[in-house]
Amino acid sequence: MKKIYLSAVALTAFSIATAAHAAGFQLNEYSATGMGRAFAGQGVVGDDYSALGYNPAGMQLNDKSGAHLVTSVISVKSEARQIGGPATGHTETRITRVLPSFMAQYKLADKTTLGFGIYTPFGLATNYKEGWYGAAGAMLSSMDATNGSLGVSQQVTDWLTLGAALNVQRIEATLKTAATRMHGDDWAAGYTLGATITPVKQARLGVAYRSKVSHELKGNILSPFPGNVLNGDIKAKVTTPETLTFSGAYDVDDALTLSATARYTRWSRFDRLTVMGLDAVHPVNGPVLQDVNENWRNTWFYALGADYKVVKDLTLRVGTAYDQSVIRSPEFRTSRIPDGRRIWGSLGASYAMGNWQFDAGYSHLWVKSGDALNESAPAQTSRYHNAHADMASIGVQYKF
Repeated sequence: MKKIYLSAVALTAFSIATAAHAAGFQLNEYSATGMGRAFAGQGVVGDDYSALGYNPAGMQLNDKSGAHLVTSVISVKSEARQIGGPATGHTETRITRVLPSFMAQYKLADKTTLGFGIYTPFGLATNYKEGWYGAAGAMLSSMDATNGSLGVSQQVTDWLTLGAALNVQRIEATLKTAATRMHGDDWAAGYTLGATITPVKQARLGVAYRSKVSHELKGNILSPFPGNVLNGDIKAKVTTPETLTFSGAYDVDDALTLSATARYTRWSRFDRLTVMGLDAVHPVNGPVLQDVNENWRNTWFYALGADYKVVKDLTLRVGTAYDQSVIRSPEFRTSRIPDGRRIWGSLGASYAMGNWQFDAGYSHLWVKSGDALNESAPAQTSRYHNAHADMASIGVQYKF
């Protein structure tokens, strides 16, 4: 059977949406309290059990064992208009995704906490309408990277806590054009290291490093055309990028907490999108079926947030964020990857009842318009505009 091999990060393109939650295909949505402040203070605020996903050292900030369950709903919309060439066209792409996550912590000792979590750190999708003018290059692009984590945090001194987590990640990806369907999946592992310091009682600072995770996806590619070289098995090497996150939180008084985050992501790992066909005649290096210079750049995400305790059991939140685009310049934006910079606006609230707490958060993302290469007609381009995303999270947590 013929086999198709993709370059080091080819299948990561499956995950790109026109208005993803974070640059490229990075996701944050495993904390309902975090959603309410645009994910400022990741891992160091200590108001839920999500620290394992951001900075495992932050698990020590919870004085009780407990767990939380969060469901996030993400709705993304964008419009594409054809520019140049003899034809004109217009299409919309809409995607709604539901992302559940679960986190739990257990206080093994006064200075030691164990954590477990299942969440989605990377993913999303793009889905164009049937018959759109770029169907030969892209119809559906979908990817989910589900992560299972086991972690531990240890308070070393009165002001220093260290943490580590093992991340086992499964990627499942599907890519469709008007003529082909490609699907693949794989399991791989990585890790997260973190530290928090408390220079004064009311302040927390944190730094966390999440490693890259290298995958080799296996699956198949199918075409309805008999004898098409694309029919057969597939194998693909995929790397999700490493991140470095700096966060802080400061309790102004008993009611007000301010928070901030700066996160660096090494998206330059996504350099080229190359597809090669291999068969008995070409068992190692077959013909190049596709070769796109993606040339992504590394990005920063910045967020500021505030929590205000109105009364003992009710807390309100607000936040804003700025997220850089992975696209260096218009010639590197494609219909599969029409990324643009984002500005966030977020609101949230929590209500506590005994050992229970109920959380909700909402964010709206404004995405900058941009031109993209039309892969099926290189002389033409597409202009992506009116792009935005609405995201809502609800969560419940129980302390014991």
